Amino acid sequence: MPKVAHLLPFALATAMVAVAPASACTTGQASEAQVEQVYPSADYLPENLLRFYIYFSEPMARDDIWDAVVLLDAEGTEIPGAFIENKFDLWSPDDRRLTVLFDPGRVKTGLVAHNTLGRALQDGQTYTLRVEQSAQTRQGCALTTGFDKTFTATAEDFTAPDLSSWKVNRPVAGTTDPLRIDLQSPADHLSLAYRIRVADAGGNRLRGALQLENDEQTWVFTPEHPWSDAAHSIEVDTTLEDIAGNRLTGLFDRPLAKDGNSAPAPDTEILTFTPR
Repeated sequence: MPKVAHLLPFALATAMVAVAPASACTTGQASEAQVEQVYPSADYLPENLLRFYIYFSEPMARDDIWDAVVLLDAEGTEIPGAFIENKFDLWSPDDRRLTVLFDPGRVKTGLVAHNTLGRALQDGQTYTLRVEQSAQTRQGCALTTGFDKTFTATAEDFTAPDLSSWKVNRPVAGTTDPLRIDLQSPADHLSLAYRIRVADAGGNRLRGALQLENDEQTWVFTPEHPWSDAAHSIEVDTTLEDIAGNRLTGLFDRPLAKDGNSAPAPDTEILTFTPR
């Protein structure tokens, strides 16, 4: 069975901000708050991984969060300087999604930080992203329990996403069977949520539900209404990224060469399909 990741935490973290209810717990006391999901979800990740996303069940306090979010090596020793520690810009508006951004100066080759310190992740080594129980909600409550994501680093990823390699599994016309796209490699889950849309023959974007499967390598869209038997389009924003920050228009580490005379890259690339 493929691994399935519902985007419920994503939906919650991008909803309009609500006022948190009053809490009776005091600073440091455990509550019902917990880590709900971490992306990427795979157990093997490239050594030039650009970011993690941590979803919490409740709005979190921004202050001191980096005392509770750490990267450990296989011996349990903290790796210093792995992440950019910005307490404001890396949170969703409702303080439930934290973006854990690896220091780009260490990720990208040719920069001083990379040449001096190297990447935080090394091919073949095992690491743990740890969220300590001491992480606190807005109300000063500690998490119910800490959270560990253990993974193994693999070789660096210097391959830009390529729509020509995507495999579109066409749904059956007259049904609400899902449209499934096998991406052939893992993509950034926020890109998959925001930067792929399905439109009908009239150019109207379809509403529906989204799931990600197989460690964010399979995009699954279930429409609200049955498919027609006409041609449909899959609109992909060219800023769509994989988990190493590579885009359709070029690599995070080495942007594709430009000859100075080429037309600018389009904002959107299109795939077409007709339900069976």
